[in-house]
Amino acid sequence: MLSKYTTYSFNFEIPIIALATVSTMNRFSIKTFIKNNLWLVLSAGWGVVVAQIFDHNFFLFYIFTFGIFFTCFYFRDKNPKAASNIILGYSFTTVYSTYSKTNMVVMVYDVFIVTVLGGVLGFLILLLFPKTEIEENKTENIPSESSPKNIKNILVVTVIVFIAWISYTIFDIKDTFFAYAALAGIYGNINIEKIHKLTPINIGVHLTGCFIATLYSFVTVGLDKFFLLFGLSLAILFFPMLYYKYYGDSGVIKSIASGLIGATIMPLALYLTPFGDITSKAGARALQITVMLTISLIITRILIFLQEDVDG
Repeated sequence: MLSKYTTYSFNFEIPIIALATVSTMNRFSIKTFIKNNLWLVLSAGWGVVVAQIFDHNFFLFYIFTFGIFFTCFYFRDKNPKAASNIILGYSFTTVYSTYSKTNMVVMVYDVFIVTVLGGVLGFLILLLFPKTEIEENKTENIPSESSPKNIKNILVVTVIVFIAWISYTIFDIKDTFFAYAALAGIYGNINIEKIHKLTPINIGVHLTGCFIATLYSFVTVGLDKFFLLFGLSLAILFFPMLYYKYYGDSGVIKSIASGLIGATIMPLALYLTPFGDITSKAGARALQITVMLTISLIITRILIFLQEDVDG
């Protein structure tokens, strides 16, 4: 509801940050919250600075960005969330800074504000609904990857995400930035075979999320004028997803439910209005993500085939 009743850039991050806060903390810790989210804000600001420094030297801009991406992927095992946030925040502001009419200072301010709002919401939830001992024991702890670094995979992943980033800086496709974010998120896994397996799942999750958001917009046209009814309808919508996120029978079900929450939140936060359904915009979003990830699927299939051919 906060994301719906505010007009900040990145406003869909408010519920996502709040949910991440509640999921990863037994009790709210400002130190942990800053550690988990500071990189997103800093990298967004850093992206603006870098774009200004290399404003008239795209060659150096590209080299520097490639170095940023490679470094994030290389050290991802140290802090996966930080690496993902750096790539997302940096890409967000560097891509949008290439469009002359965009006020980048306001965008960085918005990223900061939505992060704070998500933290405040998470704090209030943990304060009003403290976890029981059983719930605390079920708090998700995602182990960091400890396998030896595969420089070849890291380089390949960096090149693919970097080419996608260049496309966004050259062509006027900033309105499809979420497709780039979905791609970069999947490639954070580094392992090409794992990326290939996860891509169809992510396509299905995003298609389903957009479909659910579209159906919801039909059923609740104009309902966001009525605060309490709107809140109740959102609670009913997300309860099953949240249930399976915490109590799913397997890690796969939990991961899909978690992804579906974000995939449904974003089109609702971005497109829902009191004036009608969101079919066209949500449909366009689903199509753009599908196209981006399908291209990625073809690329990873070719890479796996070439690797099998070399090994054979």
